[in-house]
Amino acid sequence: MSGGVSILKGIIFSIFMFFLVSHAMAEAIYENEIQLESNSLILSILETYNLSDAIEFRIALDADNNSIVTESEINSFKESYLALRSPQFMEYIKIDNDNVTLYMNSISMDIYNATGNVTQAPLYVNTTIHYGITPELGPGTHSLWILGHPLIERMHICLPKGAILLSNDGLDNAITMKSLRDDSVALEGRSGIRSFMIGNRSTFEYATTVEFHKPHFYERGYFLPLLLSMELFLVVLAFYMKRKH
Repeated sequence: MSGGVSILKGIIFSIFMFFLVSHAMAEAIYENEIQLESNSLILSILETYNLSDAIEFRIALDADNNSIVTESEINSFKESYLALRSPQFMEYIKIDNDNVTLYMNSISMDIYNATGNVTQAPLYVNTTIHYGITPELGPGTHSLWILGHPLIERMHICLPKGAILLSNDGLDNAITMKSLRDDSVALEGRSGIRSFMIGNRSTFEYATTVEFHKPHFYERGYFLPLLLSMELFLVVLAFYMKRKH
């Protein structure tokens, strides 16, 4: 029995060291930015490639294998890549456990600092996907699920204006802040592992979940003062009408 436990510990340690070494040697860095609105979502995937990863990416761009990357080769790569990967981007985001429909409005890709000789100089890729949401997210509690990855160094999630953050999972070193755009709530952290239950079994995945609440009209801070003001106005009006008659 003790031998089996030792083997299991060895396997776990090997897996841990594999991920540790893989991260230490990572030459590609990913960042995700998610901007959620009531009827739309924008996902921006920012990729940085260095050293051997930069060389491999430029080789993939170099269609004629002459060790020089041209603008036309980059455009051809973007066209074929987006045609192939577009359906997969529909699996990156889920809202309300797929109880609302998410559809793609547009997708674009920009590649920077890639032209010229095949070298290990850094190059940058920015892919932006615009989604539509139907029906739009009304008042109530909602959830957002985002596919994760161990190389996503930074994930920035901005909630709809006025939404109240309830919880998040699978976002390591998470911090909350106010968005510079419109004072809405934003979260930022590193892509991590979330745990959840399927029946009686604990399950893990590389994904981030965020639960938030969009207040009803009567839950907003200004509603009670407004209601009291209206009641006071009606009392004054009734008193005035009584004296007049």
